[in-house]
Amino acid sequence: MDCFIDGHSVRPFCAAIGCLSRVGKEINIDFDPIDGLTLRSLNDSKSIFSSFHYEPSFFQRCSSPPLTSRKRRKSQDDDDDEEDRWSVRVSIKSLAPLIRPRKDVLSLQIATVGDLLSFEFQMQRASGVIVRIIHRVGFAPAQSVAAVASTESASEIVVQPQVLLTMLEPLKRATEIALLVNETHKLVSSVTFAHDDIAQDASSNLAKPNSLKTETSIGYDELIDLEYVSHPDASFDDDPIPPPADLKEQVVLVFTLKEFKSMLQFCSQAVDQSLPVSISFFWGGKPMVVKTNAEGFSGQLVMATLDHKLMASMKTSSTSGPAPDR
Repeated sequence: MDCFIDGHSVRPFCAAIGCLSRVGKEINIDFDPIDGLTLRSLNDSKSIFSSFHYEPSFFQRCSSPPLTSRKRRKSQDDDDDEEDRWSVRVSIKSLAPLIRPRKDVLSLQIATVGDLLSFEFQMQRASGVIVRIIHRVGFAPAQSVAAVASTESASEIVVQPQVLLTMLEPLKRATEIALLVNETHKLVSSVTFAHDDIAQDASSNLAKPNSLKTETSIGYDELIDLEYVSHPDASFDDDPIPPPADLKEQVVLVFTLKEFKSMLQFCSQAVDQSLPVSISFFWGGKPMVVKTNAEGFSGQLVMATLDHKLMASMKTSSTSGPAPDR
C-alpha cells in the first residue's frame, strides 16, 4: 500500500483513528486501489462497530504494494479480483502518535516498508524548515470485519453534531445513557442510565441516596430533519425483539456514551465545517446506526441497544405531563 494525503486532508484521517481508538483494541485496515481504504474497529463484546471509508479521490496518490511486500492471507482459490486487496490489523496503542494534534502538516504518506507500515508526516515549521516525522508499526494479516445492520424502514434523526454534544455535556461522566425520542411531546431527551432502571429492579424505583439522575432535552425544531416511524412494517411480525407497546409515543435507546460522543466529536472537528449526523433506529434491542458523509470519505458507528423488555417504563420531567397543544 502506498497512499499520499495532502495536508488539508490529514486531519479527518487521523481524527478517524482517534475515534476508532475509543471502540476497540485493534484497527483493521482494508485497502484496494479501486475501492479505496477502510479503517474498522470492533469492541471486545462485539456490541459496537465503527468504520471510516476513504475513496481513492481522497488521496493524491494510492496504489498497491509490490506482491512480495504484502502480508496477505493466502488461499488456493484466490480470485484475480482480490489480487490487489490488502487486509491487516494493527494495535491501537501502536498508532497513538498519529492521534496527536499537529499543526502545519504538508502531507502524510502511508506505505508498506517490508513487514512494517510506515506513516510519514512532512511538516513546515514557522522558520520555513521542513521536518519529516516517520512512525513505523508492525501489522498482522486479518480478515475483513463488518457489521450487518439494515436501516430500511427505520426512524431517522439528522442533526448537527454540536447540538447533541451540547445536550450531552451535563451527562459527560455517565457510562450509559438513555436517549428518548418522544413523538408525543416532540422532544429528544438524554438521561443518565443506571441498573435501577432495569425492569426487574422496578420495585425499588427510588433513587439511592448517593445517586444522581441528570436529564437534558431539545425540541424537534433543533434538528435538521426527523422521520419517526411509529408503525413497523410486516417484516417485523416474527422478529425476536418485537416493537414496544408505546412505540407510537416514544422510543428509548440505551447505549454507552463514550463511543457515541467520540463519533459526534469527529463530525464536529474533523473538517472546518461540521458534518451533519444521521442516526437511524427502530427501538430498544435493535442496533442504532450513526452515519456521516463528506467529500471523499464517510463514517459509520453501529451500536447495540438495551432490549426494551428489560427496562421499566421511562419518563423524563419534560414528558411526564400531558402533551402540549399542537
